[in-house]
Formats: sequence, structure tokens, C-alpha cells
Amino acid sequence: MNDRGQAFTVEGLAAAILLLGTLVFALQATGITALSAGTAGGAAELQQADLARGVLSNAVASETLKPSLLHWNDSYVGTDGNGTYHGTGDDGYYVAGMPTAFGASLDRTLADAGYAYNVNVYYYNDSTAADNATVVSRPLVEQGTPSDDAIRAVRTVTLYDDDVLFDSGENSTDTTLAEAWNSSSFYIPDASLSSPVYNVVQVEVVAWRL
Repeated sequence: MNDRGQAFTVEGLAAAILLLGTLVFALQATGITALSAGTAGGAAELQQADLARGVLSNAVASETLKPSLLHWNDSYVGTDGNGTYHGTGDDGYYVAGMPTAFGASLDRTLADAGYAYNVNVYYYNDSTAADNATVVSRPLVEQGTPSDDAIRAVRTVTLYDDDVLFDSGENSTDTTLAEAWNSSSFYIPDASLSSPVYNVVQVEVVAWRL
């Protein structure tokens, strides 16, 4: 690796660590934890926790989680002037499940077992200095209001400037995140303009038995 490439990698790693640390701190302050269950703490809640945690872990291992985050129609112009997730229209989120490999896994693991679920994305909404940024959330899947004994499982995903959007068939396109942000079509901003890190997001799965 040449000096430029090594410096690029170190810079990106440092930026990712900074963004991740700030994001985790902010999420903890709002009460979002990596894995939690209802106060009953019974076998059903533990089973739900294992299911939600497992489907996220499998999505990371099979590299299907990030493509679902980037399953974005940048040619669609919604009421807010931005694009939207493929097939969602102006709502901007799925109700019956995502038409992606990760969405199919959620349905097999949770929906087919009698659970409803929501998927939320937490990200920085500021593209300036990290200490000025705030964390906001956006629903990716919204199937209802969680019950009191719902569980939450969270995984962190680092997005990079050269990551690309995916089309409706979940095929990679030539549009990078940096290009999508410059054209104001993607909702997650470039939170680290001086590095190859685009943003650090957390994907939260909330599941509850119907």
C-alpha cells in the first residue's frame, strides 16, 4: 500500500471511530440500547431477542444489510424534493416488508413466526462538524405500534462515500453516495466531508408478538 492509500485508510478509520462514538453516546442518551426486552423477562421475550439479534447478525454476515439501506430510488421526486426507497412512494417506508434479501430474512424469521416488526435507521443529520451533529431516525419498515414487551436489536453500519445505491432489483448502480448527496436525492447526509467515511448509522429492529 502506498503512503497516500495508507493515509487515506487511517483517516477513514479515525473518522469512523469518531462518528461511531458520538452516535452510540447519543443513542444511549435517548434510551436506545443494542438489545433489550420487556420487563417480564420471560422465555418469550428472550426468544424474540434471539430472533431479532440473529436476523441482524445474519444480514451483516451475508452482506445484505447495507444494500437494503441503499435500496434507494434517486430518480423519484417526492413531495419533499428527495428520492425514496424503491416501491414506497411519498410514504418513504415499507409496511408489508422490504423487497430485498434482508427484508425476506425478516419475514421468514419474524413475520412467519407470528411477530410484527419495525425497522428504524438512526443517523447524523448534519454534514458539518461531528460535535454539531444531532442524531435523528427514519422508519425503514413500519408495521405498527410495539407492545410493552417488544424487544430491540441494533447493528451499526458504516457508509462510505464510494458505496453505491441499489436499483429495484437489488442490483448495484453507478451512483455513489457522494454523488447522491451532492444531487440532494439521498436522505442520509455526508457527515464527514473531509474523509472517505460518509456516515455511521445504526439499524434497529423492534419486534413484538401479534
